[in-house]
Amino acid sequence: MDGTITKGVILSIEGNTAKVAPMKDTRLVSPNIQIADNIDAATLKKGAAVAYVCFEDDTGLIFATLS
Repeated sequence: MDGTITKGVILSIEGNTAKVAPMKDTRLVSPNIQIADNIDAATLKKGAAVAYVCFEDDTGLIFATLS
């Protein structure tokens, strides 16, 4: 969780936050991180590919959906 942009997969969604994990290792689960305002959280589904960033203080942002 070092501020690196990562391609990952959504594991769960809770309101405007989600838990994600990198595609390379889904055992590395993030804390609940914010979904960017430009993404409609209601359209996201478990297993969707996203671009996200996490920081050392357990904050982060999902900023893009990937197809």
